[in-house]
Amino acid sequence: MPTYIEINGIDEAGYIGQPIFFTRVNVGIKNEIQLFLRNLNHFNTLMPNKFKLKSYDPTYLLKYVTELLDDSTIKIEIYRMPPHVQLHLTNFLAVTTATELHQKRMALVNVLDNEGKLKDKTNSAASLYKTTDFLKRFKNPKIWIESFVKSYGMMMITKELGTNSKYRKKPPSETSFSDYFSVSQIAGGYPFAFWWRSLMDKGHFEKGAFIVNGIANGDEYYPSMSCAGTISSTLLKNQDKLHLFPIKTIEYQEAFDLSEFYAGHSRALETPIFQKRIIFIGQMDENLRMCIPYLNHLRDIHYTPEATSIQVPIEWFFKARGYGNPDNTTIIHSSSLSQQDKTNLDFCKKKTYPISHVCDYKEDFIKLLTEIEQESEYAPLTKRNKIAGTLKQIENLCLKNMR
Repeated sequence: MPTYIEINGIDEAGYIGQPIFFTRVNVGIKNEIQLFLRNLNHFNTLMPNKFKLKSYDPTYLLKYVTELLDDSTIKIEIYRMPPHVQLHLTNFLAVTTATELHQKRMALVNVLDNEGKLKDKTNSAASLYKTTDFLKRFKNPKIWIESFVKSYGMMMITKELGTNSKYRKKPPSETSFSDYFSVSQIAGGYPFAFWWRSLMDKGHFEKGAFIVNGIANGDEYYPSMSCAGTISSTLLKNQDKLHLFPIKTIEYQEAFDLSEFYAGHSRALETPIFQKRIIFIGQMDENLRMCIPYLNHLRDIHYTPEATSIQVPIEWFFKARGYGNPDNTTIIHSSSLSQQDKTNLDFCKKKTYPISHVCDYKEDFIKLLTEIEQESEYAPLTKRNKIAGTLKQIENLCLKNMR
């Protein structure tokens, strides 16, 4: 395993037409424990979700951000994409899509004869399938537009790692790039991270020392992305305090090939892609559910599994997201199962998906809590006692799910 493993969690907050805030949290994998400590101290949980954060006063959240910026073990970069940059991107997206739609229209016209019937059923069917695949992106127009604009920002931020990483700046006498591995975790899933291979091909990073994972709902399962999402949403709510923070601007680069970017984005929307994924079935404590994907990631840093909880018929999920290779999907269930949960498990068994019980993660989970508690010993007494009490409550609740 490489000596230096860095995690870069990237998330954003904001709406098209208004300033969008991005945050990159750059931290050594061993120092991610610090992020758990911050969450426990401020939010009484291992990782706060967006719904929980809404209950906190924006001024209180600013204290969380300023404390993180003062932590020397964590490097935080904050970015803002102004509306005029978004306008350049959305204009290109609209014009290019309109041109392509007109081409699709011509293709459809050409497969029909004068009476409106198909000329050649075989070739016509292929043309129709291409058009229907293209139209899939408009099922969720919000994602279509947002993923194009925001993925551009995330790509530019990741590209900066070539010269702006806390860990790549170590002197050659201290380490070599063969001793270094970088994991970039992009919140939002593959449509926000489809560009990663182009960075490799263009020589921005060394092959074998750099990987990008697009993770849907990643801020719920991974501490660096959770932290990045919290900072971005906090700044969005406190724009009158922006002068207190070092913020970079994401600019529109005229020389950048948006045509290639558009093509990659189109492919990402047409075909669901994931590397590894976890599907939860059954009721379990939120802190346990949030930590299991992270524990899987620690077992193999090359993969950052996407995770989702299923309560509806699981066939619906597979039809929408793809069945994939069974080896790349892990089913994790609790003992608290409804009749629908049991039906879903039976379906997964027939499809030969690997199935685990939450108790299989008991040892790893207790180890994580122990490491967090040990690290908290360096905190002031009042803060230490508070964290210890919260950790004990979390442990007791989660262990009930692992019986």
